Amino acid sequence: MYCMKCGAQMPDDAGFCSKCGSPMKPVPSAAGAKQPAPSQPNTKIASGEVTQLKCPGCGAPITPRFGEVVISCEYCGGSVTLGREGWSAVQKHTMLQIRLTERDQVLQKVHDVMDRGMFHKHMQEKSKLEEVTLSVVPYWLIPASASTTVTFMWGETQGNQFGSGGQSINIGGGQVINKTAEVDDNYDFPVVAVKALKMEYQPKGYQFALMDRSLFDVSKLPKGLKVLNGDVGEEQAKFDAKTLVKELQYQKAHDLHKHHTIERITTEVDVSDGELLHAPIWYVRYSHEGKNITLIVDANSGGVMSTNGL
Repeated sequence: MYCMKCGAQMPDDAGFCSKCGSPMKPVPSAAGAKQPAPSQPNTKIASGEVTQLKCPGCGAPITPRFGEVVISCEYCGGSVTLGREGWSAVQKHTMLQIRLTERDQVLQKVHDVMDRGMFHKHMQEKSKLEEVTLSVVPYWLIPASASTTVTFMWGETQGNQFGSGGQSINIGGGQVINKTAEVDDNYDFPVVAVKALKMEYQPKGYQFALMDRSLFDVSKLPKGLKVLNGDVGEEQAKFDAKTLVKELQYQKAHDLHKHHTIERITTEVDVSDGELLHAPIWYVRYSHEGKNITLIVDANSGGVMSTNGL
């Protein structure tokens, strides 16, 4: 669907426009079924239906837009989450400092990525810059512990000795053995908390530099900088983190054993309660030969989180 105010294309289940912040009109679930009007959110909070909350930190009024479930107070930076059990303060709400502040610095980072390789030489110069914007985006940081078991075929010439474990078979005068290996890792996995941004802002294997993060303090942000609320709750973020971590572990297992024939890969992922992290993000968009190229840059560390269209 498209935003009625600015025309930006959004996912069908987006709660609000990621470009201008306008509430999105919900799609009826059945013919004739009535839905709450976007301008009058009807979120169930605690035992009653209200449209306004008080910030748990400073007591200021917080008015959620339709579809939002993670709301930050514009006065003190306190944050609340709305769910089936009512509303509650987010237990841990942190932020990353903005270090990459200059537009030219960002474009230089982008240049290094776009012009990489023989086939992309001078791509940035041949593309039209359409947009460069900085905003503060909410991510759920979900602690995840992953254990992956890889079963693969490993061969030697006849007469060599094998270590213990696995079944060996003779093939053409040599032997092949089924072996297993473990690929284990721990993550503070970031899941973008805005549905409309998932396609471009969700990294696959990127990890934020969390050493210098601090408690969220809206007064430390430049005035006028857009701070986004979220429409993805923590439980959904945990589910998404499990899926994304499994994909990442699968890719790691393949990269480590790319010279073997892999028979089976199984992964177990355990997640625990996370924290809400507001991260400064640069969004850069080019048009090149009729196609869009977008790059997402971490304004804290300067790392390129994701690319689309390259």
